[in-house]
Amino acid sequence: MAGDCQRCGACCIGLDVLLTDAEVDRFESQPRLLALTRLHLRSGAPPLRFMKRDAASDRCVALQGALGACSCGIYEARPGLCRAFAAGSADCQSARRQRGLPAEQS
Repeated sequence: MAGDCQRCGACCIGLDVLLTDAEVDRFESQPRLLALTRLHLRSGAPPLRFMKRDAASDRCVALQGALGACSCGIYEARPGLCRAFAAGSADCQSARRQRGLPAEQS
């Protein structure tokens, strides 16, 4: 299985990335990061904060470059959900197939 990935971007499409309370605090302290998020208001419940996605492409707004040759603009500060998505895993391979990318080599 591959290590950290910073080139494919297949997992950065169509995924709602929910920030934890600690991540919300961290992002709120950095306007550059906060601008990449959206607030989801729920009646009678605390609001949730997610990473924004581009409306046209459904890609995370932090993703830079063409699919298959891209990078995360906030890689070092990326949310835990993104960190937990293992490069080369079955989920990774599935996302790559869905996007028409070749299998990740171990």
